[in-house]
Amino acid sequence: MFNRIINKYLKKLRNFFGIGFVLEKSPASTLIKGAGAEIINTKIILTGKSEVIIHDNVKLEGYDISINDGYLEIGKSSHLVKGRQPLNPIISINKGKLVIGPYNSIKADLKIRFGGICTIGTYNSINEETEIRCDQSVTIGDYNLISYECMIYDTNTHCIYPPEIRRERTNGDFPNIGSETERPGTKEVVIGNDNWLGKRCVILKGCILGNQVVVGTNAVAANIRVDKGTVVGNPAYVVGDSKP
Repeated sequence: MFNRIINKYLKKLRNFFGIGFVLEKSPASTLIKGAGAEIINTKIILTGKSEVIIHDNVKLEGYDISINDGYLEIGKSSHLVKGRQPLNPIISINKGKLVIGPYNSIKADLKIRFGGICTIGTYNSINEETEIRCDQSVTIGDYNLISYECMIYDTNTHCIYPPEIRRERTNGDFPNIGSETERPGTKEVVIGNDNWLGKRCVILKGCILGNQVVVGTNAVAANIRVDKGTVVGNPAYVVGDSKP
């Protein structure tokens, strides 16, 4: 009985103050934290005019979050928690928008740039060392299982410049190499509902996965459109109905 009372009191303190919660923000930025939301061992840096809304009963633990002129919303009761990966997972938003619905379990890196909009529905599991890169539009529906070390990219991530231009930029940016000032080639990615993405699969720009799609381990898919099918191989192809 005594232990329950102490634990309840400690939880209230943790919810109010956070544990290891570091917030650095510009005057124009805002962070709204709902009732019962926990922010633990997390660093949040907000620059420019950024907005973060963390709804009720969210658990945010072990993340490094950096937002510049961007928007982040995490729906109620979602858990964004560091898993077994050695480094903290990252949320990076530079002039973009990330909307995570309620009841998600996420341990992945989420990176949005160049005005990209990434939306994640409800009851999704997105596991360790998976990376979502959004420079235009990534939409993920509901009840998806996304395994470990997957890549979901709507972007080439880099522009292809002539060597002289790339060298000039590299010389000027060093020690930062490969920085981008304009959006590379992009095409929207859509992942519908009730899909299973196997370990280390790669979903590249232009992929439209409908519902009940299985993507095999190590598959590399680009510009594939499929519904209720199984995707395997590199380059990936559809092999049939995903239903048993």
